Amino acid sequence: MTDLKELLEARGIRKAVVIDDVFDDVPRPEELNEGDWSIFFDDLSDEEKELLKTLHEGYEEASTDDLKASPEFIAVVWQNRENLPQAREHLFREYEQTKATERGGLDALVAALEALELTCTTMGRDLVAEAREAELIFIDLFLGFQQSEDDMTRAIQRVGELVEGRFANPPLVVLMSRSPRLQDKRNEFRDTAGLLGSTFRVVSKTDLAKDGTLDTLLTRLANHYEDAKRVAGFVHAWDSGLDQARQNFIGILRRLDLSDLAQVRALLLDFEGQNLGEYLLDVADRVLQHEIEDDDTTIAAALELNKIDLAKYPAPHLVGSPDLQELVHRMVFLHPDRLQLSEDNGKVQLQFGDVLRWKTEDGSQYSDDVSLVVSPACDLVRDGGTERVMLLSGKLEELQPRNWSYKAGPVRTAIVILPGEGRKWIRWNLKNIQSLDWDELGKFFGEEEKVRRIGRLREIYAIEIQQMLLADLGRIGRPANLPVPFPVSVSLFYVDAEAKARRLEVEAIESAACYVGRGERPEPVHRLVLPEQACDHIEQALHALDRDAVHNSAKASLDAVKGDKGFFTRFERGEIEMSDDKGTKEIKGDGNQVYAVIMRGQEFDEGSDVTGNSRKAALIVKISDIQSSANE
Repeated sequence: MTDLKELLEARGIRKAVVIDDVFDDVPRPEELNEGDWSIFFDDLSDEEKELLKTLHEGYEEASTDDLKASPEFIAVVWQNRENLPQAREHLFREYEQTKATERGGLDALVAALEALELTCTTMGRDLVAEAREAELIFIDLFLGFQQSEDDMTRAIQRVGELVEGRFANPPLVVLMSRSPRLQDKRNEFRDTAGLLGSTFRVVSKTDLAKDGTLDTLLTRLANHYEDAKRVAGFVHAWDSGLDQARQNFIGILRRLDLSDLAQVRALLLDFEGQNLGEYLLDVADRVLQHEIEDDDTTIAAALELNKIDLAKYPAPHLVGSPDLQELVHRMVFLHPDRLQLSEDNGKVQLQFGDVLRWKTEDGSQYSDDVSLVVSPACDLVRDGGTERVMLLSGKLEELQPRNWSYKAGPVRTAIVILPGEGRKWIRWNLKNIQSLDWDELGKFFGEEEKVRRIGRLREIYAIEIQQMLLADLGRIGRPANLPVPFPVSVSLFYVDAEAKARRLEVEAIESAACYVGRGERPEPVHRLVLPEQACDHIEQALHALDRDAVHNSAKASLDAVKGDKGFFTRFERGEIEMSDDKGTKEIKGDGNQVYAVIMRGQEFDEGSDVTGNSRKAALIVKISDIQSSANE
């Protein structure tokens, strides 16, 4: 506790706010039951009616519907409910019961925060000025008794107001709820509120009430806070820098007169055979990038990122991780709408880097056969530049974790996302080159409909493949592909006294992933990453496991694991390596003990015989790959 107090103080986290509709002073009209209102009005005594006349101006003239919808009238009844038995016993009973149930847990949270010497403010649906100064925000998913979409929208608006403008010191936000929809709604909440993944966490109120959960959560957030602020600064610098770059760029673009464009056409494009719109968009891309690079704030914020010690961090936080495969696709391919600029009344004008997909022999469907246009760009756009178009042949293949490789061969395009077909990669065959004349291509695209264009590689990626094809001209490097996650399912077991596998009682692990990247060598490295809450649940389950319930060979490992906090952190940080396809890997601790065995793609379940070194493991982790949906 003392260490956490000191850590929070060192990070400048001194004020907290807990936001929940439980802290509202008065119920809202929509939170009261129609039937309870009927009982209330029907059973009012003459004395109670006289009391309401004196307390609420216009009571006699107002209809019951008007009174039920009036916040002022409800406030009067609420404040005087001790003198209005029907209000206490019927109208507000359900509201008060729900409020009392929730209030206990929230009061315990407030007390725990104050025990850490934080100044803690409570807030309902109405904004409290002190909340704007809080560095730590706990907020309920639904600010409203009904837990409707409007209640979630209200919560998003409130946290957005508290975060707005605090770019240098963004508050830490913890989203909480008892609702089973918490995990489904977390990403929508984070993105709509404009929160950073590095300053955002999600926890159920049930877990939050458990001993140690709050301390673990705050320790993680506080340890990462300084680096999270660097990320926030970079995001804000990009946001504002893009606006300034856009203004500078538009200023340059406005200076172009029609006479300038006419000269561009006469002195360049007529000779090159390129359309004006496509050429100017290419120019705009490069000039805008130059303007972004000219922004000192963006460069300074990027330099700050270099100070982050990434060795102490896990892979991207799994709750709502960005789709890194999608980012790689966008790095590699132009947006498909861009291809409209190289069409003339629906007729395709081939460009360097175009990827073509061919139909099957019978013409019934598109096959996995593709071609890359590798003829020099200038020859393709000039009239008479080339009589034949050079095409490099390739194959579409299903994207699996084992295919995400950093090796030079086979020559590949790491990912292509095809609508309705999911994610694939392309294996290029440098030994299979074709050339077709323009008439043949025209027929294939036209009346015969044998081929269609499915995308265009960005120039540097197309050039690299072209240079591999023309190996004697040398190679041009490109940015390495990001390590990417593939979803996996995880089952956990221990070895019982009879050397049989028994399931470890742990809540379902929702978002486990296999991250595929590279190590010191080009060979792909596959690592298991589990979310923070899952690591906590595994730790709790192993600590609760009686050593007499496990095999004699595993007792020493179980004792060692219970005393090794760093073991569970290795799962959170993505330090657990596993086989790239099917196989078993041992995770060892101090003294070369077998702490865990990671099984991938193997038949193993409750009651299975455990043999060999696996009997010595405190934990057996079974990994099964999850196939991506074709509609992703």
